[in-house]
Amino acid sequence: MIKIKNEAEYEKASERADKLYNAKKGSSDHKELQALLKALKAYEDEFVKMLKDEY
Repeated sequence: MIKIKNEAEYEKASERADKLYNAKKGSSDHKELQALLKALKAYEDEFVKMLKDEY
């Protein structure tokens, strides 16, 4: 499982996901893309939660 810990890692993962966007379903690139998308969403969800907790 991929874990994104900071903004720099988020940007790097986002760029990689962009490159893999049209990966063929079932390929190793597609599996990597799915893992990246889950990690990106988890980071975004945590970021939003943190912002809500501040207010």
